[in-house]
Amino acid sequence: MSTSPIQIYVWCILLFANVGISASSPLEKDALLDIKIHLEDPQNYLSNWDESHSPCQFHGVTCDEISGEVTGVSLSNASLSGTISPSFSVLHQLHTLDLSANSISGTIPAALTNCTNLQVLNLSMNSLTGQLPDLSSLLKLKVLDLSTNGFSGAFPVWISKLSGLTELGLGENSFDEGGVPESIGLLKNLTWLFLGQCNLRGEIPASVFHLESLGTLDFSRNQMTGVFPKAISNLRNLWKIELYQNNLTGEIPPELAHLTLLSEFDVSHNQLTGVLPKEIASLKKLKIFHIYRNNFYGELPEGLGDWEFLESFSTYENQFSGKFPANLGRFSPLNAIDISENYFTGEFPKFLCQSDKLQFLLALSNNFSGEFPTSYSSCKTLERFRVSQNQFSGSIPHGIWGLPNAVIIDVADNGFIGGISSDIGISATLTQLLLQNNNFSSELPMELGNLSQLKKLVASNNRFSGQVPAQIGNLKQLSYLHLEQNALEGSIPPEIGLCNSLVDLDLAENSLSGKIPDTVGSLLMLDSLNLSHNMISGGIPDALQSLRLSYADFSHNNLSGPIPPQLLMTAGDDAFSENSDLCVTDTSEGWRQSGTSLRPCQWIDNHHSFSRRRLFAVLIMATSLVVLLSGLACLRYENNRLEDFNRKQDTESGDDSDSKWIVESFHVRGVNPSAALPH
Repeated sequence: MSTSPIQIYVWCILLFANVGISASSPLEKDALLDIKIHLEDPQNYLSNWDESHSPCQFHGVTCDEISGEVTGVSLSNASLSGTISPSFSVLHQLHTLDLSANSISGTIPAALTNCTNLQVLNLSMNSLTGQLPDLSSLLKLKVLDLSTNGFSGAFPVWISKLSGLTELGLGENSFDEGGVPESIGLLKNLTWLFLGQCNLRGEIPASVFHLESLGTLDFSRNQMTGVFPKAISNLRNLWKIELYQNNLTGEIPPELAHLTLLSEFDVSHNQLTGVLPKEIASLKKLKIFHIYRNNFYGELPEGLGDWEFLESFSTYENQFSGKFPANLGRFSPLNAIDISENYFTGEFPKFLCQSDKLQFLLALSNNFSGEFPTSYSSCKTLERFRVSQNQFSGSIPHGIWGLPNAVIIDVADNGFIGGISSDIGISATLTQLLLQNNNFSSELPMELGNLSQLKKLVASNNRFSGQVPAQIGNLKQLSYLHLEQNALEGSIPPEIGLCNSLVDLDLAENSLSGKIPDTVGSLLMLDSLNLSHNMISGGIPDALQSLRLSYADFSHNNLSGPIPPQLLMTAGDDAFSENSDLCVTDTSEGWRQSGTSLRPCQWIDNHHSFSRRRLFAVLIMATSLVVLLSGLACLRYENNRLEDFNRKQDTESGDDSDSKWIVESFHVRGVNPSAALPH
């Protein structure tokens, strides 16, 4: 069989490669094995780094195909810890060193500067500390990412010597406070600049706005000052601007619209002001637009509703007013919107969930009015739905009660009417349900018991009626239950004692009756208990003394019997006022120490005993009077009967000699008629 020239060529390459490997492996293998010794490897990513394998077979190691020398070590996100060995300096042909996203600590060894062929050095997202060594000798570097560590000392001015850099990340470190060196503008090839959160202050150097290749500009979370730079519009390749959490002032210039590639724009949490220029509506590729926590005012440009790629929109904590752009979200895959704490008015926009991707809808503290759009009934992707503190009226759209992915539903402080739909049971992932200060009515549905993840239920100051559903006992995660100021009636369900995470319970100002269930005493995490202004009767369970309450109120009820002493010491007199039959025992330590004005139980017992004796005496007197009056009546009856008999006898005998007895009988005996006349 003949051998082709191509096969011979391939065999020659493999032969030379094997020669190279055998010639260069021992020293590099020893270096790699030493590197392994310095690292802790709980996931055994380095298990094949041993004598039985060639370095080019080591996990994460790449070699030159011809010489066999190690050219790359990439062990990103491998759960490694330990330190960086100086033995890396032995790998003279190393082009790439990527140890990012681990837990490696210690310092960068100065010996690393011997790796002069390095083009990519990525040690980001570790726990490295100390001052950076001068790496300016690594002139072939294109990517230098040391971000998200704990480096300290002065900001490295030697960076400007690495003129070949295309990506530079030094953000999220603890450098000394200082300005950005003007010389950073010498890095003409930069496409990615990440200097966020590294204690920078002062203005952004003008030289930065000559980096025409720059795609990402990130000075976020520093102390940058000065007016928002109009010159930023010179960077026509910018697709990402991150300047949030600084002290920038001024207005957003209309020239920003020149950045037609802009996809992410975040200048939130500054001191920017003014009206948004209508020209920014032409930024058709925007996906993220965040300008929250500034001092912007006026109306949003209506053209923002035409953005087709918008995913996240946040303007909260500004002073925007007027109507909101009606079409926002209609043509874009909107995922999150937060327009809270502004002064928007009119109807709420209808199309924010048009693409069925909306997860976060936050619009609290505005002046929206009218009925909430029914278009959100089918927005099943919603996780956070917050429209509290507006002026909405009408009923909540039916489907919103049954959001299968919702974590929070907050419609508080509006004018909503109607009731909670039984569909609420579908929202099984809810952790917060906030309904307070509305005009909701009807009964609380038993399906609330399906919300096994619920931690906070606030429905106070409404017109809910009926009983507190027993199914509330299913809510094992519930820590905050406020149902005060409603028209609830019936007894407190004993099942409430099963809510063993409950910290705050308020059922005040309802029409609850019956007794306080003993099971309340099993709520060992309870800190605040308010049952005031109801019609609750019976005694206060002794079991409540075991609770470590910081606040309690049982006032304005029909409670009776002795107050548990420890509870009295905790809550004080006022917590038990307007319960006429409550008392404290004379021997109660709480009564003696609190100086309470509440009546002692002995007084109440004596008072009741006296009342009983007085009642008994009255009954005896009344009985005696009845007997006396009855006797007198009988005597008079006998006298009258005798007189009638005598008159009959006189009539029958015809004797009228004493006929004047009738007239004379009307005279008062023993009175002289003349004595009654005036003298």
